[in-house]
Amino acid sequence: MEPSSEIAEWYRGRSIFITGATGFVGKVLVEKLLRSCPDIGTIFLLIRDKKDTSSRDRVEQLLSTRLFDEIRTAQASPRDRLVAIPGDVGVPGLGITDEDRRLLQETVSVVFHIAATVRFTEPLRKAVAINIEGTKAVLQLSQGMKNLHAIVHVSTAYANCGNPVIHERIYPPPMDLYKVRHCVAGLDDELLDLITPRLIGKLPNTYIFTKAIAEHLVAEHSTRLPIVVVRPSIVLASWKEPVPGWTDGYNGPTLAVIGTGKGLVNSIYGKKELVADLIPVDVCVNLLVAAAWEIGSRENTRLVPDLRVYNCVSRPFSPITWGSFTKEINDCETKYAPSDVFMIPNFTMTDCRMTHIVSDVLRQIPAGLADYLTWMSGGKPRLRAYQKKIHDVSESFEFFTTNEWEFESTNIKLLRDRMSHVDRETFNIDMSKIEWRKFIYNYFMGIRRNVLCEKDSTLEHGRKMIARKVLIAKISLSSILVGILFGVIRFYEF
Repeated sequence: MEPSSEIAEWYRGRSIFITGATGFVGKVLVEKLLRSCPDIGTIFLLIRDKKDTSSRDRVEQLLSTRLFDEIRTAQASPRDRLVAIPGDVGVPGLGITDEDRRLLQETVSVVFHIAATVRFTEPLRKAVAINIEGTKAVLQLSQGMKNLHAIVHVSTAYANCGNPVIHERIYPPPMDLYKVRHCVAGLDDELLDLITPRLIGKLPNTYIFTKAIAEHLVAEHSTRLPIVVVRPSIVLASWKEPVPGWTDGYNGPTLAVIGTGKGLVNSIYGKKELVADLIPVDVCVNLLVAAAWEIGSRENTRLVPDLRVYNCVSRPFSPITWGSFTKEINDCETKYAPSDVFMIPNFTMTDCRMTHIVSDVLRQIPAGLADYLTWMSGGKPRLRAYQKKIHDVSESFEFFTTNEWEFESTNIKLLRDRMSHVDRETFNIDMSKIEWRKFIYNYFMGIRRNVLCEKDSTLEHGRKMIARKVLIAKISLSSILVGILFGVIRFYEF
């Protein structure tokens, strides 16, 4: 008999509660639990009802995505394992009914709190409501769970980015929680937005500010609840599972990759020599699953002597620089261009602000002209608006492309040492063998297939478009040079 997975066996029959299940990491976690822990109990998903879609219908939509292709093939009815809990992490008490609250507290053994607003430009009031008050509501709900063995709180590796070296421990909060609540409750939106930069201080955005305070809130409950904190860095596509390169959103630099791939922008401000701490989503999810098992399988999960923190980062294992990342992406954009490429892709990174601005402006001119011609013909101009969106996202991302940190990662190594050989394979958290060139190729193709919804059959068309635009560029440049030469000759004739 083949050796079995200790982690999968631990999850046997256990009910799980997940917030943020419709987000990028949450989706992959649900898929991983269903596939690698086949005897798991019910998975409860906190999902908001949308205007035209109920939470139950959103579960159906989730299962119909490509991410769950293998699950649908292998399991007769994966839907039977998933139960939607209508609610919202951004409203008091998670917005769940008393009946659902009782159900969760009677049955749930493991909680994964992933839900958060990750928008860097989120107004402070909303960021506090979701990232801080939502976390508190999850902790209060968990306190009443009779069979609770583990809570995994997902934070960010940059929650304590004011420190050049980030250890696996909880740091003092950037601001007292009582003062934050007092400001949010006592000020109107306009005034609160006005003083937000002063409140967050040297931290780059409201996301990091509120996640740092949420960590402190979690630490306060760790003496009463079995909690671990996982801090992912920049989460990108899957490395190996369920398929290499799976992604379906605009995480991290993805929007910039799309913009440069279409030729709408070509310059990102940053320092090429700095480490880009990228983490594949499947490695992150494997760590979440294994971390819950680690704390839950201790002899006494109610009396945890310390709050275990995991820095889920790539730097200690196999780092890649921003320069190498942009070079590999640029190669992919040239070879596997989207079918609707606007200009020749040329993804570059520069730490010269003037060069970046000039490059940005030079791409805006043809886009503005194309939008004008579209408007004149009765169409809807889109290119400049898309460029602005990419510019805004890239600008908010500059903090990560112009700084780097040292991360402690002792706890991940200790966790891996405790895992069996089978579990090290099934729930891989070791990035030492990652091949970045192959990973970036799969990442780019994942964007192409799942975000841009382009079929591989359009690859040849994309190459022809690039070749055509290169030819046009050469002819245009030659014409300009000939014109200049002709002008010089005529000047000297006179």
